[in-house]
Amino acid sequence: MSDKKLFINPFVLGRIRPGEPFCNRKKEQSDLRTHALNCVDVVIYSSRRLGKTSLLHQVLNSMEHKGYYGIYVDLVSITSESDFIRKVVEGIVLGVGKDVTSRSFPKRIEGLFSRIHPQVEIRPDGVTFSIKYNSTVSLNLLVEDVFRGLSKFMETREKKALVVFDEFQQIVDLKENKKIEGLLREYIQGERNIAYFFVGSRRRILKDMFTDKNRPFYKSAFSYPLGKISKDELSKFVRLQFADTGKNCPLEIAQEIYDYVGGHTYYVQKLSHILWDITEKKVTPALLEKAKAELLQAEARDTFENMFQGLNQGEKKLVKALAMEPTHQPYAAPYLARYELNAGGVGRNIKSLLDKDLLEITEDSVHQLTDPLFAKWCSM
Repeated sequence: MSDKKLFINPFVLGRIRPGEPFCNRKKEQSDLRTHALNCVDVVIYSSRRLGKTSLLHQVLNSMEHKGYYGIYVDLVSITSESDFIRKVVEGIVLGVGKDVTSRSFPKRIEGLFSRIHPQVEIRPDGVTFSIKYNSTVSLNLLVEDVFRGLSKFMETREKKALVVFDEFQQIVDLKENKKIEGLLREYIQGERNIAYFFVGSRRRILKDMFTDKNRPFYKSAFSYPLGKISKDELSKFVRLQFADTGKNCPLEIAQEIYDYVGGHTYYVQKLSHILWDITEKKVTPALLEKAKAELLQAEARDTFENMFQGLNQGEKKLVKALAMEPTHQPYAAPYLARYELNAGGVGRNIKSLLDKDLLEITEDSVHQLTDPLFAKWCSM
């Protein structure tokens, strides 16, 4: 019988939970904990796949250890006002009540709301959540019930909370979005026991919500753009995960992993995950090339093909042009001619791609695709 120690792949795909290997972000965690402790509202934004959600769960976990209630609300899939209310109530109930299997759970959430009645059902395949309320109750009163209820709950128990709204900008797609923004601002502003973090990856839309003087949330939250983890730190992290599981990844290959995916945290994790699986003892350049091909093929199949097909013809042409040649001058005649674009269409499509966060304009005015791997696929 072999006594060789068996390891599982250390590169987690998806959200990294507290306790699992997490690369640095020490300054960001410290900054956000400080804001939460001071009950300061913060708007946090970055491009997709930079690890916002994993970072926020680290912060939520650390705040819970300080006696705060950690409340996480995922708004990515909402399609209606009732969806919004249900998601917020679910986040609050599970954050305040915690373990739904505990006998004390019903007592802990008792009296949270007056008009809304949470329904939690424990089944063999998991927990289902729903809410009940009188269908004649207006949106105004439902929002009031949720946020006034949470505020009163904290006051009576002399507790504080951190509430994270993930993909907060999704509310702009709702029919009553302007009303919801106004109601939220009314009930959230001046809160002394609750910090609200508004998180999103559709950066243009989210930033507009907090910088447009005609919007309810104008200048109501501290702005916190989230950048990439440095090449040095993330490369060292990759090497360490290989080493801790009995494998060797040379520094130059760890750095090439970072460069190939433009430092995007999710892609670094996924490429390293694939590479770890196909490496027996030591990573080689040939193994890295094989892992790159597998990553690109998987992302194309799972994401890029549908993403591209969802664009109109003008957007497709512009995406392919920017994939092959990012530019300071997308309206320049030679650029337009080279990729068979027209100036009017480029203007419309730049705006739509910015809104979809498929395009970004850097500080030095370079127009480029947000996702470096999508750009590689589009330029093939």
